[in-house]
Amino acid sequence: MKKGFIILSFFGLCFMFKACTDDSSQVNQPALTPALGDFDYFEDDIPYSTLQIGNRNNHDKEAALGRILYYDTRLSYNDALSCGSCHQQAKAFCDNEQFSQGLYSKSTDRNSISLANVAYHPSSFWNGMSGSLSNHILQPVSNHIEMGMRSSEELVERLNKIDAYQELFEEVYGNEATVSNVTNSLASFVSSLISYDSKYDKGKEIEFANFSLSEKRGMELFFGKAKCQSCHRDGHFTAQWRRSTNIGLDLEYADQGAGNGRFKVPTLRNVELSAPYMHDGRFASLEEVVEHYSTGIRDHEFLDWELRGGPLDLEEEEKEDLVSFLKTLTDYTMLNDPKFSNPFH
Repeated sequence: MKKGFIILSFFGLCFMFKACTDDSSQVNQPALTPALGDFDYFEDDIPYSTLQIGNRNNHDKEAALGRILYYDTRLSYNDALSCGSCHQQAKAFCDNEQFSQGLYSKSTDRNSISLANVAYHPSSFWNGMSGSLSNHILQPVSNHIEMGMRSSEELVERLNKIDAYQELFEEVYGNEATVSNVTNSLASFVSSLISYDSKYDKGKEIEFANFSLSEKRGMELFFGKAKCQSCHRDGHFTAQWRRSTNIGLDLEYADQGAGNGRFKVPTLRNVELSAPYMHDGRFASLEEVVEHYSTGIRDHEFLDWELRGGPLDLEEEEKEDLVSFLKTLTDYTMLNDPKFSNPFH
């Protein structure tokens, strides 16, 4: 009996030791905090005007610091996840999973949404939260499933214990990390994630001479019969005048979004690479998305008024043409730009 007790006690201590080490703040901690670098994050020739940045006189350095924070796993409670874990550059700043893997392998409730041109969107997250990007940028950091920090203040306390960050915040702001300047840095970097160099953008300058016949037909459908432009307006390809809408995915919604099954209209820029689609990642391909709008819309009292009036019933060739056009919105310049890449690699 005594021998058995000793064995059980030994394994119990091993289990406790493992549990403690699994919760250690030393997991996957970057060995070195990078320097700011000298990238130009807000180029003069970007054809847009209003950026959500904290300090316009210092915005490049601010965005450079935000880039380091964005990719640093030390912003999560167990040092395992960064903002870039769920919003990856090569995957159109999302992660191609139906639901992202959060703290301790827990799954998020919704599909990760692309951050391309998010500075110009009227709302944030799938539930269409209004207000500036700065108002919401730290919410994933303190979300108990996503990154798990108990408060913004806890994050700031952690950063101020890291010598490299003391130097970086002093260089950019002239003082230590605060909730305000951490917020502004991250908001500046995310605001700089601008897509404006796709095949479509280049085509606008040459009357779309670079388009195939299928892409041209698809563009005509997009801005015409298919009514896609009703919500995905030219430019940012999102609904800049409203926070959220119901597109008839279901008759009843377990996830109500912003209420009555209304969700943010995501940008279609780089949509070719941001699968799976919708707030719950239910559609694996663009073909499935187009089929929804062609035959699958569920009509009910909360359906967006632009989608009422019966199904589109697109022909097979029309569906193919529409997908061809959507692929012209892929911006490989943005997806390969080193200033948006992970500085810890």
